[in-house]
Amino acid sequence: MSDNGAQEVQAIPVVRKLTTVDSVVSWQLPLLVVLFVAVIFVAIKTVVHRHESRSLFMQLQVLEKERDKLSAQWSRLKLEQGTMLNQVRVEQNARWDLGMRMPKTSDVRMIREPAKRSFLVVDQLGVASGVSKVALGK
Repeated sequence: MSDNGAQEVQAIPVVRKLTTVDSVVSWQLPLLVVLFVAVIFVAIKTVVHRHESRSLFMQLQVLEKERDKLSAQWSRLKLEQGTMLNQVRVEQNARWDLGMRMPKTSDVRMIREPAKRSFLVVDQLGVASGVSKVALGK
């Protein structure tokens, strides 16, 4: 004991033992091997995944360029279709290519459709409906 009343603490010497393969417990070595193999496997999978994602990204860029080209071509075709369907152009093609012309008034004949006769039919509920002679088959 010391003079001021505190107890003395004796230091316990720590013996450090070198870890060797022989001193490793029997379950630690297989665990270390399994963990090592797992780390290597994950590293390889990471590299493969990055390679695949980069190649897919390149493929995406190629497809986007193709989409843009097709979209531009579609716009040109729609514009061309609008031009071809223009009434003036259709009339010009009819005159020049097909030799068509507007008929003279003496060549125009009017055909009139005969007037349809309608009958009033009342069903059992008293509802009236108009039926033409053509609909009745007469």
